[in-house]
Amino acid sequence: MYRVLIVDDEPVIRHGISAYIDWEKEQMSVDYDCENGEEALNALENGSFDILITDIKMPVMDGIELMRQALELHPSLKVVLVSSYSDFEYVREGLKLGAVDYLLKSALEPEDILAVIRRCISILQEERSNLRTIMYQKRKMLEQEIKRLIVQEQLSASTAVSNTTWLKSFYLCAYVMLDGAKEWQENHGYPYVHFMMEELQELFYAKMEEGTAMLADENSLFLLLPDQDGEAEHRLRNWKLSAQSKWGISTSVGFVRELGTGSITKGFSGSRLACQRRFFYGLGGLHKLEEKKDPEGKTIADKKADYDWTPYFNILRNGDPVSSAVDIALERWKSGVLNPEQVKQEACSLHLQEESLLLQSDQLDILRGAETLEQLASHLTVQLLEIRKPFIPNMTERISGREIIEKALEYIAANYTENLTLQSAADYVHLSKNYFSLLFKRQTGLNFIDYLIELRIREAKRLLVQNDARIGDVAKAAGFNDVKYFSRIFKKVVGITPMEYREKHQGTGSQIV
Repeated sequence: MYRVLIVDDEPVIRHGISAYIDWEKEQMSVDYDCENGEEALNALENGSFDILITDIKMPVMDGIELMRQALELHPSLKVVLVSSYSDFEYVREGLKLGAVDYLLKSALEPEDILAVIRRCISILQEERSNLRTIMYQKRKMLEQEIKRLIVQEQLSASTAVSNTTWLKSFYLCAYVMLDGAKEWQENHGYPYVHFMMEELQELFYAKMEEGTAMLADENSLFLLLPDQDGEAEHRLRNWKLSAQSKWGISTSVGFVRELGTGSITKGFSGSRLACQRRFFYGLGGLHKLEEKKDPEGKTIADKKADYDWTPYFNILRNGDPVSSAVDIALERWKSGVLNPEQVKQEACSLHLQEESLLLQSDQLDILRGAETLEQLASHLTVQLLEIRKPFIPNMTERISGREIIEKALEYIAANYTENLTLQSAADYVHLSKNYFSLLFKRQTGLNFIDYLIELRIREAKRLLVQNDARIGDVAKAAGFNDVKYFSRIFKKVVGITPMEYREKHQGTGSQIV
């Protein structure tokens, strides 16, 4: 919404201009009208306006002096002068100072006022677009320099970093992880997760006047936010909530406050360490770094050796409840003596130490992929229970892997334009999601989601050539719920946009293969 200030010593002119235009329809508002330049200047000093419509000849302070001082306060302000025929020299001076245009009092017509106002809006939009482009380029340059600084572990900052004023003071380092990334990848594919991270990055730049955001890995961002006012944590929390509200994206964030350009690398490590607390406290949190030093300086091997796992193994070998063994492990892991990766490493090594527990590598991968301690305990419990089950061949085990996947492919072919997921396909052939995923890749050479995307892209190609339906309707009919994602994944797979594909092939009789 653009704000307009109208200034004229004649009430009939002020009220006339105000009444001529449907300001709300034009996405503008007239929040103020003043009868002289001094009153208007006071309003400009205490508020922000986009457009100033001012009479030239007024008592106390004329329009030209008002314009001069107003532009000093707000250089981007767009000024429209209102004059009479005798004010031409003043008009000329005003145009030299940067007025967009002028209106004659004797010929004020709604369409003329509206045309000038729309031109002001157009200029403002273009200037802001150019400014955003310049700011975006500066931020991307800073982002690349910070990446080099972290990767190369340099102690001295580059020119771009050194010249960034807010990095010389206090700032917040935040490490952001997408929650449930594996599930997103399974259901939508790796490109979709990458697009989601880009959306989060763009939202950061849209919300934050200063700061930078960079992709840390395939499902993580590293953010830097100025914190001279001590409000960066509040801004970070609002950005996080905005992402959740806009896209339903849950993120876990770790942050630490640092000072000066020499602390960026330290801030990266510290914020990432803080984000690891999501493993112990659950997903979706905002965690401040609380450094815990090990006064004994023990290694992971030392820490393992210090713990007596005999009760754990006795429970498993005696046939006692699995939950009791898992409780022993949880008591150990909740103590905080190990970090998340060390906990998962220890969970895997426990299995390897027990000769009777012959786990396949994919089962160990499930343990390593746990995002929280609660998930790890759940996976561990399920696997221990499965190991205890006697071997009783069932119908699925009698059917070869090829026959199972052929059945699944028939199901996928009949339902790929619907809300089909890895879980629903696995349920159809009565397999666990993880085992079905492995078997599908083994039999087809493709991940489930990649195969599904390929089918949907083929259907989209057919629809694009067959009719003139809107791109959004084509996306939905092919099984893509998000038209923006459809357009991006289509271009990534096919090499051109859906519209370009339609223009290239429609009416040529091309066969879609």
